[in-house]
Amino acid sequence: MFKTALSAACLAILASTGVEAASPKSLGQFGDWNAATYAKGDLARCFIMSKPSSEEPSNLRHGDVFFFVQTGEKATDTESSFQTGYDFARNSVVTVTIGDDSFRMLTEGSNAWLERLEREPALLAAMRGGSSMTLEARSLRGNVTSYTFSLAGVTAASRMLARCDTDATQS
Repeated sequence: MFKTALSAACLAILASTGVEAASPKSLGQFGDWNAATYAKGDLARCFIMSKPSSEEPSNLRHGDVFFFVQTGEKATDTESSFQTGYDFARNSVVTVTIGDDSFRMLTEGSNAWLERLEREPALLAAMRGGSSMTLEARSLRGNVTSYTFSLAGVTAASRMLARCDTDATQS
């Protein structure tokens, strides 16, 4: 099931980049997180992803929901994103809470990205040090939604981001 989710999520990521990319190759399952790599032009990109362990309100159809962290243009950079199966309210923000840490994500359509890119390292550090992550959002229809992601395995999965190089994309 997770492999199907990975394939669907990869297609969504690749479609949103507007760049032709090779099919993703799994780098492994780490607890509740999966790591994968794909070629984007001459560059190798790696990402980790997970599905929420709970979705609220439970009576709504949320569609496919994923949280991603992928390598950036530089090997040391990461780009976090959140994807849902519905559009967010216009000009809304998603609040990410991990323990005492809080982060804001800007929304467009069904996607959200960290508001302040300089906080990417802090978000990843909080994820590695936490046990769960909660995201709160508002849909275009006005529904307030909440997602809890287990962070079990995120540290091991995120180590794969540092190993992302051209060798990782070769079969």
